[in-house]
Amino acid sequence: MADPIQILLAEDDVDLQVTTRLVLEKFGYSVVVAGDGQKALDAFTINAPDLLLVDVMMPVMDGISLTRAIRARSDVPIIMLTARDLSYDQVMGLEAGADDYITKPFNGEVLNARIQALLRRARHSAEPVDEVRVGDLVIDRIGWTVNKAGADVELSATEFRLLEAFLDHRGAVLSRTQLLDRVWGSADWGDERVVDVNIQRLRAKIGNELITTVRGAGYKMVRE
Repeated sequence: MADPIQILLAEDDVDLQVTTRLVLEKFGYSVVVAGDGQKALDAFTINAPDLLLVDVMMPVMDGISLTRAIRARSDVPIIMLTARDLSYDQVMGLEAGADDYITKPFNGEVLNARIQALLRRARHSAEPVDEVRVGDLVIDRIGWTVNKAGADVELSATEFRLLEAFLDHRGAVLSRTQLLDRVWGSADWGDERVVDVNIQRLRAKIGNELITTVRGAGYKMVRE
């Protein structure tokens, strides 16, 4: 029998720790709990979890700083837990490297769906596709590697899926809704800002000139 998926929950509120852990265990996950950002970073090093749930506001080290520290060493999927309607926290979390966010209080079924969507994106199923070249990029879609002008480029699972969506539709405009559907698994996923933030991160790594903004319509990748 395969080991259960392990989730590291970084949350300082004891009541939320208990209720969230119970929800996650109901869906069959193994859960490691940390009450502050530094303990979460230590637990990440020891346990190597499959996914992190990170509260924004925590003592010792906040969730934004924790996410940056994790991203410096790993592309593990990260979901931020944010207060309702605090868009600043949500954008900051995405810019720090989180893949998704969910506002508190949250529905257990919705949380599980978000987790499963991220885990599916993180698992690479090999496809019989040759290397793709765009500008000075060389993309190996089987090995999930990207090289720019001779140097390796490290992309998160979400960033690579976003790049694949553009590769499949080079020269065509993709709306934010279409990108939510192709990369996040549902056009009804929610806030379109997650698309903008991840495109900003992708552009910073592969070059702004390869993905252009079409005002009022979306984004497109150059053909060559």
